[in-house]
Amino acid sequence: MKVNNALKVTVVCSQLLLAASVFAAESKSADVFYYNLTDSFIANLDKILTQEGSEQGINLKKYNAADDAYAQSETLDIALADKKDTPLLINLVDSSYAGEFLASLPKDTTRQIIFFNRNVSDAALASYDNAWFVGTSPRESGRYQAEILVSYLKAHPDYDKNKNGVLDLVMLKGEQTHLDAVLRTQEVLKVLNEQGIKYKVVFSANANWQFQKGFDFMDQAVSSLTFNNIEAVVCNNDAMAIGAITDLNQYGYNLEDANKYIPVLGIDAIPEARKAVEEGRMLGTVCNDATKLSEVLVTMVKLDTKDSEEISKAIGLPVLDKRISIPYHKICNAQ
Repeated sequence: MKVNNALKVTVVCSQLLLAASVFAAESKSADVFYYNLTDSFIANLDKILTQEGSEQGINLKKYNAADDAYAQSETLDIALADKKDTPLLINLVDSSYAGEFLASLPKDTTRQIIFFNRNVSDAALASYDNAWFVGTSPRESGRYQAEILVSYLKAHPDYDKNKNGVLDLVMLKGEQTHLDAVLRTQEVLKVLNEQGIKYKVVFSANANWQFQKGFDFMDQAVSSLTFNNIEAVVCNNDAMAIGAITDLNQYGYNLEDANKYIPVLGIDAIPEARKAVEEGRMLGTVCNDATKLSEVLVTMVKLDTKDSEEISKAIGLPVLDKRISIPYHKICNAQ
């Protein structure tokens, strides 16, 4: 009997060791470099990506650059000094650094490099076999914003409060040099033109994706223009839009009085924006799908392949010139 029990213990221990070795063989690691975890969208993405990685057996080591390009480049250099082939998921502070970073890779490396959320150039991606970009189309998000706004204007032909014959528009934009901010803004204005909406940008500022700057610049617009000369507010992201709405709320706008309402639009569909849309304080937002983005990143790390067709089949999205575009969708309140 004692011999049999000992044999059982030996067998069980062997099975546990085998299971552990299989898990070790299947589990993977990846280093994630965020541009700034105080960014509302990035903070939400981090939570979702962490959960997705945990569920899929991907160990994520995370770094926050706190919007410091130099600090991020230093951290990336340290990661490259590690001779392991750990995949790097990179949300760049400065998108123009992508080409320089890839050029600095050791000649014999095959390490997977996935840039995400902040766009990088075609030339950068083409310079290294195992470089990819996962993100969204900034023009698509701007177009969807404009379509939501146009629908509102057509439903409210009395939107021209000051009777000057044009839509008086406030634009709160991301960083001045950020390509996504530029393209989102351009597309909004392009669609307004296409739809025959005459407009005038009466106030424009780079609020750098931030809630507080969105609040402060909105207050400047109100102070300089008065409410009668502001007929819509378009923001390049939700954090700035929520800042603008918070400012409007302190003056009694976008609350319960239908006569004191200014349509405000954002991008990302962060929880605060979804709530504001549901409550009628915000006209709409464009969903930047953090869940799908996280799923794609984790799937690519697990596959670790240079085969575009294999990646496309696994994620259910096309891979075009090493780019995976996560579709946007509209979230709006029918005012």
